[in-house]
Amino acid sequence: MPRFRCPDCCCGPAIVLKPPKGALPVCSRCGTVMEQQPLVKPVPFLVLLAVGSALVGISIPALLGPPPPARPPASPSTTTA
Repeated sequence: MPRFRCPDCCCGPAIVLKPPKGALPVCSRCGTVMEQQPLVKPVPFLVLLAVGSALVGISIPALLGPPPPARPPASPSTTTA
């Protein structure tokens, strides 16, 4: 669904509207024509992709490396009661 935000008021979350084709939504507070807001903002999305790819890149050597050596079995306790 298209989300719209008033460029003059700029307060509060975007309003979800479904205006008729060809009609421009108008802000109820100030009467300015509202601008359509994208569903996903590009800068935070790029930051998310960069951080995610860095974390995946760091973890690949740990996943592909040799497994850690096996621990020797624990010896039975020598104390008897």
